[in-house]
Amino acid sequence: MLTKKQRLINQITGEDVDRIPMVGGWNLGVRNVAELAGLSVDSYLKDPLGGVIKANHRLGVDAIVPPIVPVDIDSIRAGSLLEAGFSEIEPEALKERADEIPDNVNEILKKFDAVQAEQNYRNAWEPLMQRLDGIEFLATAWEAPANFSLYFQYGYEAFLSAVALYPEEVGRIYWEDAIISRERNKVLIKLMQEWDLIPMLFCGHDICVNRGPMVDPDFLKKYYWQHAKLSMEPFLDAGIRFIHHCDGNVMPLVDDMIDAGFSGFQGFQYECGVDPYELCKRRSLKGEVPLILGGLSVSRTLPDGKPDDVIADVEYILNATNGGRGLFLFTSNVTGVEVPVENITAGYEYLINYDPRKYKGAGIIQEWPWLVKHPE
Repeated sequence: MLTKKQRLINQITGEDVDRIPMVGGWNLGVRNVAELAGLSVDSYLKDPLGGVIKANHRLGVDAIVPPIVPVDIDSIRAGSLLEAGFSEIEPEALKERADEIPDNVNEILKKFDAVQAEQNYRNAWEPLMQRLDGIEFLATAWEAPANFSLYFQYGYEAFLSAVALYPEEVGRIYWEDAIISRERNKVLIKLMQEWDLIPMLFCGHDICVNRGPMVDPDFLKKYYWQHAKLSMEPFLDAGIRFIHHCDGNVMPLVDDMIDAGFSGFQGFQYECGVDPYELCKRRSLKGEVPLILGGLSVSRTLPDGKPDDVIADVEYILNATNGGRGLFLFTSNVTGVEVPVENITAGYEYLINYDPRKYKGAGIIQEWPWLVKHPE
């Protein structure tokens, strides 16, 4: 039987595994996480992080991302971006920022403090890793690629208007951020090697909505992806696979992500047109099978289905990945408080007893089971 770490590394590198690796950490709801952990709510609330870790041990996960740690028993959702908070911001704010960016890279790097960046990672991750008790840590750094999601700083309206009115200036902001991100990523790589983490990074920005890319793909080709690639090249050179988070319909951007060096994808809203069979046809810049983190739909199957529906979804992603090649079972996003605990456990329990070495191949492309059952 493989250790958790060796199982993860084998899956990353394309070697045989004794079972499909599983990832955890994205479950909302004090009551749900307490039940997953086998604790009373009062016991959970005495040590919420300990409860989250125990819940993931009981699920059997091999790795955990920096976890959601619910502490408010009445909370029903995570944070969200409220456009009303940006009502006074105009698109010219982005142009003004771009106009102030120096032309000289060395001048830009004066804004970057490598010592502070290292300390920030240590402060955020070392206390967590010391408590994982055998679960591997999946490094997660949303800030690693050049920061597409300027809407968090300026709001959607100002950001999207600036993309239309001042595309070169927005691209210049991405260029500056890529230069700083690249240096920060070198610090992160050093720490990942020091901590002997699995050679995989989870990152990426929400870049799509349900219908497709948030902005014109041609804009991204001209003004964004080259800077994302610049920021992420140190990971590629270090042999660390990096995974793009995928909300909405990302299919029009998959090839651009691969060209930027990404060799894996996480999430998948099948109802938006995401096709795991098409994803799995792709190969990385180094010819690798894509890494797929997903299989558990938080928008349809987990909240609205039954355990049998969850198992059908797991079998669907197994078939799409040729029996689980490159697959890591994970939720597509954070599970809500409305998700029955038995649905969360169903997918993990199924894979505990699944041996990918015995997979014979289904031979046909299947439709997403939820869509077959609910064609409306």
